Amino acid sequence: MSSLSFLKKNTLTTDNRPFSKWLPVIFLFVFSAVLVPLAGPAFLLLLPMVLFLNGAFNGLLKTAAVFLMAYALLVLIAFAMKFDIPAVAVFILGAAGVLMAQRAGKHDSVERIIIYPSLLIAGAVCFYFIDDAVALSVHPWQLVKNYITLAVEENVRLYGQLPLKAEDINFIKDNQETIIKGFIHIFPSLVVIFSVMTVWINLLIGKNYLNRAGIVYPGLTSLAQWKMPEKMIWLFLASGLLLFVPEKTVNFFTFNVFLVICFLYFLQGLTIISFLFQLKNVPSFFRYFFYFLIAVQQILMIPVITIGLFDMWFDFRKLMQKKSDNAMRD
Repeated sequence: MSSLSFLKKNTLTTDNRPFSKWLPVIFLFVFSAVLVPLAGPAFLLLLPMVLFLNGAFNGLLKTAAVFLMAYALLVLIAFAMKFDIPAVAVFILGAAGVLMAQRAGKHDSVERIIIYPSLLIAGAVCFYFIDDAVALSVHPWQLVKNYITLAVEENVRLYGQLPLKAEDINFIKDNQETIIKGFIHIFPSLVVIFSVMTVWINLLIGKNYLNRAGIVYPGLTSLAQWKMPEKMIWLFLASGLLLFVPEKTVNFFTFNVFLVICFLYFLQGLTIISFLFQLKNVPSFFRYFFYFLIAVQQILMIPVITIGLFDMWFDFRKLMQKKSDNAMRD
C-alpha cells in the first residue's frame, strides 16, 4: 500500500470538521509570545506545534499565509509603538512549524521531519551571532561569551532574590566564573540539543492532537519504534575516549559531540519508555508526570540514556512485546 493511500485511508477529511477554528490560534500564539508576561516564552516555544497542526488541518498555504499576516501585524504594531520584540525568534520558530507540516505532508520519515526544522533553528542561532559580529567588527565567539556571561549574571541576580538558603546563594556566586566557562565550553551542543528538543516536543504534542482528530501521517506512526543507527555507538565510544586527550581544541570538539550523542540516546530511551506506556495503556497523567520528573530531576536522564544505549544489544521493545504477547496467551 502506498503512503498516499495509507494517509487517505487513515485520515478524516478536514471538510467535515471545523478545523478552521485553529487559524485564529496562530494570531493568539504569535502575539502572546511577545505580549504576555512570564508565559510569553512558553507560547513562543509551542508556536511550531500550532503551525504544524494548522498545516495538517487547514493546508500548508493557508497556514503560512495566516502566520505571515499575524507576524506582519505584530511587527507593524511594535514599530508604531516603538518597543523591541523578538521578531527573529518568532519568525524562525513559526517557520519551523510550517516546515514540520511540509515535511510530514510529503510523508517523510520522522528523522527528516525533525532534522530539517532543527537545522533551521540552529542555523538561525549561528546566523544571529555571525551577523551581529560582522556589524560590531568582533569575533562571533566573543559575542557568545558576552551573551552567556550576561545570561549567567542575570540568573545569579534573580537567584539572589529568591528565598533560598544563604549558603546556596553564596555557592552560586562563588562559582559564577566556573559556571560561565562551563556553558561557553558546551555552547555548540546546547544549540543543537535545544533545537532538536524544541522540534521533538512540538512534534509529540502535535501528534497527539492529530491522533485524536483521526489524522495519521505514515512517518509518525513508527515514532515509538525509533532508534539510533547501530554505527553511532562507535562515534559515542570514540568521542568518549577522546575526552581524555589533553588537547584543548580536541577536548572542546569531542565533548560537544559526546553530549549531542548522549542526548540522542536519551531520546531513544524516551521512545522505549513511551512504547512501554502505550503497551501498558498507562494514563496520560502518569506519563506527563514522569516526563515532568525528568525535567526537574536531571539525574533521571542518566538511566534513560543508559536504556537507549543498551537497546542496541537487548532490543527492549521486542522483549516487552514478546512478554506482553506471552502474558495474553496465558
